Amino acid sequence: MRIAKHVIMVGKRRVHYLRAGTGPALVLLHASACSSKAMRTLIGVFAQRFTVIAPDTPGYGLSDKLPLAQPTISDLADALADTLDALGIADSAVYGRHTGASIAVEFAARHPARCAMALTDGYPILSGAYDEARIAEYLQPIVPSWDGAHLVWLWFRYRDQHAFWPWNMQTLAARAEADMPDLDYVQRGVVELLEAGDDYRLGYAAAFRHDGLGAFARLRMPVCFGTRPDDWLQRQVSLYPAGTWHEAMPRAADEAMQRELEILQRHPARRVPPPAPRCRASPDRVAVDYVDIGDISLLIRWTGELTGDTPPLVILHHAPGSSALYSDLVRAVGATRPALALDLPGHGESDALPGNPQQVAAWADAALRALDTLGIGRVALYGHNGGAAAAVELACRAPARVAALTLDAPIVLDAATRTAFAARYAPDITPTWEGAHLLRAWHHARDQELWFPWFDRSQAAIRRTPPRIDPADLTIRVRESLKQPASYAAAWQAALAYPLADRLRALRLPIALLCADQDVFAPLFGAARAACPEATILDTDDSAAGRAAAMASFGLAPREAPR
Repeated sequence: MRIAKHVIMVGKRRVHYLRAGTGPALVLLHASACSSKAMRTLIGVFAQRFTVIAPDTPGYGLSDKLPLAQPTISDLADALADTLDALGIADSAVYGRHTGASIAVEFAARHPARCAMALTDGYPILSGAYDEARIAEYLQPIVPSWDGAHLVWLWFRYRDQHAFWPWNMQTLAARAEADMPDLDYVQRGVVELLEAGDDYRLGYAAAFRHDGLGAFARLRMPVCFGTRPDDWLQRQVSLYPAGTWHEAMPRAADEAMQRELEILQRHPARRVPPPAPRCRASPDRVAVDYVDIGDISLLIRWTGELTGDTPPLVILHHAPGSSALYSDLVRAVGATRPALALDLPGHGESDALPGNPQQVAAWADAALRALDTLGIGRVALYGHNGGAAAAVELACRAPARVAALTLDAPIVLDAATRTAFAARYAPDITPTWEGAHLLRAWHHARDQELWFPWFDRSQAAIRRTPPRIDPADLTIRVRESLKQPASYAAAWQAALAYPLADRLRALRLPIALLCADQDVFAPLFGAARAACPEATILDTDDSAAGRAAAMASFGLAPREAPR
């Protein structure tokens, strides 16, 4: 069953959610500090009977946090009600896991007319046992470190969360009676912690502070408290008041999901929700949504009217990477013309194409299909590093649709250097049990700032520009690459192998070249200029504003040409 990705604006707050199935509405609420991605297996089962809506809780995944210094579970339950209003959903059943269970129960208590029933998978009753000191000890801050040690700390902190309760009490008495999740599960959880950043503690702490026991007395509709034998929260069943509807679920995950599905069908919502609304653009921020091409979804970020008279600037990010790293550029360009950036397939939040082909041609074709789906005709193109290869390939395949082409620090290598780089440039960051892949990704990104090429750590290869190695900034760049680690090495190899100079010679359109001195591939800019001597050279600093200003001075076709 296909699980669709959506974004909705709730006031000025962005909410990201997954949706699948047909039938009465059922909302799934994830645990902290995960996102709705953790519920995908469950969505596939429950969508057999329901229209499943699985939002990212405020502050997690791609959902904005609430504008509160210390949000409560009540605040999160009311935020859910606001989201359902925006989606046109009058009533629903609600399912929650851990923190999501607290929100589900509080939603049932505070909005009884809108809640057909609630089902919990592990309901926390913690406020009596956890004072502020213990909460702080459990929810330790995420502090980016120059050597990437915070990534390894996060890896083991998340991994041990499934081996001990609490995770920071590694004793036999605290061992969890559960199977350890697989590497992909741990990888996803660590990336989601990085997505939330140090604010991961906000929603998490709300569950510790919530009066879980007091909520029982306020319930006026069916609420089933489910527990699993491999969940530490099953120890709290003895705290439930007499008469509580409690169900002990099977240990086997498949059996437990089928049991939960049967329970949810006892009290379904009265209505089938309307179709998912399109995300509206916000005048004061970059809009985010998805575009479907075939059976996959690509994330897009944009500003302005994309199908108006002025061709939008389409931004193709460096791969591996994502459009999240170019959001400031989308905003800066948007001050003078429409702008659109997308996550290439297999990167960031975009689905991978079947077989995950990391090839420049596949990136260009996917971008063209996205433009077709969006109804966008002529465009101006901007490509950075590996994204420059995708931009050139797109222009070669559809030259009539490209008003102008800007290449930012393109990777222009001769044949011998391409061969040499292909063998050494891209490390394998496939997840490993000890988390070493995180350090490989970190130091690959960091060493590129220090030497060129990064694997030649000789005195002669030292880069003589200020290195962009601020730990917080580097964490974001590495995080985006870690979202889909299977694409990492292959994407690098594709970008490095692309014969950009040869393909440029086939183009007959306005071309501009720019490159900040600090760019990783600034040492190749001379080769880029030699490969395209007729190009306009634009001056820029290493900022979104500088790049936007440089491109604003480059002549772009002002009107849509006939298709």
